[in-house]
Amino acid sequence: MNENTKKVLLWFLDLGINVAIIFGLVMVIQTWIIAPFDVSGASMCDTLNVVDNECQGDYGEKIIINEAIFLTNDPERGDIVVFKSPSDEDKYFIKRVIGLPGEIVDIRDGEVYIKTSKENQSEKLNEKYLNEENKGKTKTYFSNMSSFDVPENHYFVLGDNRKASTDSRSCFEGNISINCEQHPEKAFVPRKNIRGKTWLVWWPIKNARVISHEDYSNSASLEEK
Repeated sequence: MNENTKKVLLWFLDLGINVAIIFGLVMVIQTWIIAPFDVSGASMCDTLNVVDNECQGDYGEKIIINEAIFLTNDPERGDIVVFKSPSDEDKYFIKRVIGLPGEIVDIRDGEVYIKTSKENQSEKLNEKYLNEENKGKTKTYFSNMSSFDVPENHYFVLGDNRKASTDSRSCFEGNISINCEQHPEKAFVPRKNIRGKTWLVWWPIKNARVISHEDYSNSASLEEK
């Protein structure tokens, strides 16, 4: 083997190693750190997917989610998260975390109430992120499913566009199904299914922004009722 042939082979070997390293880094970043995600549907309007002042019923905004944050932290109330469907792991949803493990979520008179294991009384959630069409108008889909006892390592989630959201109230079924009433455990998202916390909108460029999450660590966000 002459020197020129060796140089060519070494060049291709070096190229292959660099491509493999780059590919590996991309896979690590997308699996464990950040990942792109397309927002589809109207369930999070007006918080997400409003383009040219119109709520998009199909694909609209493109976002980046932070996957690394949940490697060391648990989701908190108010976080907007992306997760795999509990019934179909090839399908993803984007919703806001409302009920935490061990809590009881009550929906009555259009409002959402939270009862923690430490409290004797339920407290009304102050949902400042809801628009006028949704504020105070959270409805249940089934008359016998207005109270949700969140299991350990699970979360109760809702879309901000309550009148057009497939979420924990319907066990993530687009068409209201009796299956939800028969299997109320499907109303909750397992911790392991939560992929990441939404971070920023990058497309359309005119919509680019860091996504705001409600901070419920301030007790003023909960109103005793």
